[in-house]
Parts: sequence; structure tokens; C-alpha cells
Amino acid sequence: MTLPTATPSSQAIDPVALADFVDAVDTDPRIEAHGLIVQRHGHRVLEAYWSPHRGGESRLVYSLSKSFTGAALGLAVGDGLVSLDDRVADHLGDLMVDPGPRTERTLIRHIASMSSGHRDETLLDAFMAEPDDPLRGYFTLEPDHEPGTWFAYNQPPVLALSALLHRVTGRRLVDQLRARVLEPIGIGNLRWYQYRPGVDLGFSGVFTDLDAIARFGQLHLDDGVWDGRRLLPEGWVGLASSIQVTNEQRIEPDWSRGYGFQLWMCRHGFRGDGAFGQYMVVLPEQDAVVAFFSHTEDMQSFMDLIWDRLLPAFDPPRTPDPSADAAVAERTSALQHSTASARSGWAGSPSVAVRGSFTRADGVASHSSITGVEIDGAHLLLHEGDLVTRVPLSSSWVDVAGVPMSASAAADGDGRLTVDLVLRASPHRLELTTDPTTSTFTATWPLFPLFGMGLDTALAQIGPPPD
Repeated sequence: MTLPTATPSSQAIDPVALADFVDAVDTDPRIEAHGLIVQRHGHRVLEAYWSPHRGGESRLVYSLSKSFTGAALGLAVGDGLVSLDDRVADHLGDLMVDPGPRTERTLIRHIASMSSGHRDETLLDAFMAEPDDPLRGYFTLEPDHEPGTWFAYNQPPVLALSALLHRVTGRRLVDQLRARVLEPIGIGNLRWYQYRPGVDLGFSGVFTDLDAIARFGQLHLDDGVWDGRRLLPEGWVGLASSIQVTNEQRIEPDWSRGYGFQLWMCRHGFRGDGAFGQYMVVLPEQDAVVAFFSHTEDMQSFMDLIWDRLLPAFDPPRTPDPSADAAVAERTSALQHSTASARSGWAGSPSVAVRGSFTRADGVASHSSITGVEIDGAHLLLHEGDLVTRVPLSSSWVDVAGVPMSASAAADGDGRLTVDLVLRASPHRLELTTDPTTSTFTATWPLFPLFGMGLDTALAQIGPPPD
């Protein structure tokens, strides 16, 4: 099922201001944009991708996964399988050994709203307590505060929520959602990384495309109703998108407005988001949805652009001029992010690179799975143990056969080669450089991935998990 498309002006959006928003996103040095969708009044008015990214490809959305966990909780509450005021210990007590009083008093509403009472993130502590089972390890960590009184963005409580929902339904989160929510709204490609067989990771691990995020956002905008059919229980979206715990201790303007059930409050509306700039922003007052994929460390920067540049487009001082709609189409027609040549300033053709084999440079923190690199003139062979990926050497963006990866390359006058590898099933890009004088290479991440959150450390194996 395709969402209806429309021109910006037909949905009372100023197309000149919308094009200005795209320009601001494209040129902001803090943001490496990958994909953008804007919807208003149930119509898609903008869908754009920065090459080599493209529509229809699944990628890890990191903590945006939590919003799907929240929807699964809504279904279970609506079905009467659980209550938000159930004690977690009544469902997962077999995973607890001599739990403390605060752990025993923790309710489902607390683990669903980041208010378990723990002072900070507990994921590392949970692994240290029980390396083979961090969920059991988490339950050894007595909360510092009374549950419900303190916000801390924290992964293990969401893993506990996933395990609890599996217990009461007998099904994976993704299976709970697929027939009742995902397929009815046209999402057919969502995959979820599993913590244990049958138990989805919950706090991360969802692989899906930008269209799916926009559709999921539209479902939330429309109070859980799609095409006249109620999919999420009546009242659930309003409850999940209202403040369940305050979080004024966060300094970022859009991270200190309160937290709901697996949803953040914003200065306007609410959102789900994931590390490195994956967003589902729902704007009820504007009857709009913004979905965005990127490679961004300063996540507040994109939210600022929504308020400063996009919000005014929804409230133009005069009737939008339809003749200006072409400006949006023109601005989004050939978007791409910088090639290796543009990034490095090296103008040499990659075909002049020295042939040969390269080992990891001593004392340099290169990506650990890469055991060696070979160059044969037209290709770079990336060795990860027994895995070999053949990367074409081109100054423009080209796809790598057999894996969701794209590459661009450049060389300098001394025969050094630099290759940017875009891992399209993730937000990430790797920068690899060879040095012919020492026959060594370095491979560094501009933003280091969160391996273990649904990503494999081997580049050739970064992709959606099997269904």
C-alpha cells in the first residue's frame, strides 16, 4: 500500500521554505544526511536520498527500535495480557536471585519509561555481573532511586520488557507486530536482531527502511488508526506520547522534555530516535511526520533545523505558490554525500594506486576485523579472515557486489589510496587508507559503531538478520 503523494503547496506547505530546510540539512557540517521523508495531512510531500543511499533498503535504526517495542507493549496491554502496574518480578522472577526491595517493587511502567530507578546506563555493569546473560546481571543491580522517580536512559530495562512480552505472548516482538501492525500499514521488510532465540533485543536491533519509519510515524500521528482501522489500542498513543517521567537533568533542549513509553517528548510533538541520527518525529499540531536517516553525532542539530527551518514552512504567512513546488524537486534531484576525493582533497585517479598487499599499521586503531588489504589496480580486496570483499576502485560512488556496501576512492601523488566504504545497512562509513611506503593500511570510523546492538563486527556481514 503506497501513501498518497502530493506537492508541498497542496498541503499548505511553503515550498520555498521546504527547499530551504533541505538545503540547510544538506549543507550543515554536523550532519551527514542519508534520507528524508516529510508527510502532511497523510500525504507524502518529500522523499529524498543522498547517494549512495537509496530508498527501499533496510538498515539498523539503533534505539528507534524502542518505539516498536513500545507498540508491542501497547498490544499486550490492550489484550489484557499485562497491566502497566504489574510487578516485573511476577513475570521474570526466575531471572532474579535475592532481588532487593526496589527491584521487587519495579513495575512494567517503570521499565517501559526509563524510570527503573537506576542512576545511569547499566548495560556494561549487567554484562560484568553476568557475561553470559546480561538480563540476569541487570537484576542483580539494585536501583539507586525508588522506581518511577528518576530518569536514566538505560538499555537493560527494555531488554527485560522484550523478554517479559515474549513470556506473556509466547512470540517474538516482531511476530507480535507483523500481522497486527506492520503488514496492515505496508511494512513488509522489518527484521529484528535477537538477544536469545525467540527474544528480540528490544532496545536496538531493528533493521528497516525509511519508508517504514514514516509509515510508523503516520500510525502514531493518527492515534493508532490506519485507513479507518484501529491497529493500536484506543488511547495507547496518547499515553505513550505523554510524560511518564521528567528528565530535566538532560541538557539538550529536545532530550529534557520528558519521556513516555519508549518515546521522547520534543519542544513540539514527540519522537522515536536512534544513535547517530535516526529519527521518527511526530508533530500533531502540524499534522505532520518527519523521518530521517543520517550519520550524525550532534543529534540536537537536526532537531534545531526542524524547529528553525521546517516548522515555519507549515505555517506560511500567505497561500503557498504552486509554481515554487519545482524548487523542492530540483533541490532533491541529485543529492549525494561527499566522495573520498572531496573528503580528502586528493585528486588522483584511484587506478594509479600502487598494487600490492598491505598489513595493519602498528599502533593505529584500525577496525579489528580487517586482517589484510590487497590492491590489484581496479579493485581493493578486503580480507576479514576467510571473508574477502572485492571493492571496485572508482572516484564516484559504486556498489560492492554481494553486500550492501558502496565505495568511492581517490589517490594522491605519492600513490597513497583512500577508500570510503559506506555500510548501507547501517548509518556508518569507514575510511580506509593505504601507504605504499610502509605497505600498511589504516581503517577508521568517523563515528564508531555500537557493535553488539545489532551489528556484526565483520564488515561483509553487516546486514539485516534472517527473518
